[in-house]
Amino acid sequence: MRTKGSIIIGLVFAAVVVAQQPGPPPLAGVYFRSPAGWIGLPANTMLPFQNGVGRWLLGFGQSDAIAESPGPHAAFQTSNSKPTFYVRGFAPTSGIYLVKQIEKQDYRAIHMPVSGDFREWAHLRKSDLIDLDITHDKEDVLLVTPKAALKNGEYAIVSVFEPKIRGIHVSFDFGVSP
Repeated sequence: MRTKGSIIIGLVFAAVVVAQQPGPPPLAGVYFRSPAGWIGLPANTMLPFQNGVGRWLLGFGQSDAIAESPGPHAAFQTSNSKPTFYVRGFAPTSGIYLVKQIEKQDYRAIHMPVSGDFREWAHLRKSDLIDLDITHDKEDVLLVTPKAALKNGEYAIVSVFEPKIRGIHVSFDFGVSP
């Protein structure tokens, strides 16, 4: 019984230390600093699937690929229309993007035009991208802030999972609500 109590006290202490540390946690990811401490945004592997293959077969052109995230809203919501996120472990040279998601009844979607180039099969639409200010905080931590205030809605910070494998993207979803 003592061992269980010691483990629980140790875990609570570790959570308090992580929440109160001056910088974001040491693991790669996207973090938000709240008054209560650091909040890590859940990571989603973006797997775009091509929609409307019948259009291509009938000669009417190609449809966009669509990457979906489950749920009508992201788990992390903020009322701050110009939030600052701390990005650790993703190089700005690989591309860090802020993308507006399309809200559906039970999921959120990012439409990605399809290219004939296999290395760039599906890419982000320029019309969905939001300009960012990216500055260095520490060696491997970037501060990412939208240049303009965000409207209410769902968004994702997107980067490549591994610079050598540019076809696999990872997204960190969040929402802006009043």
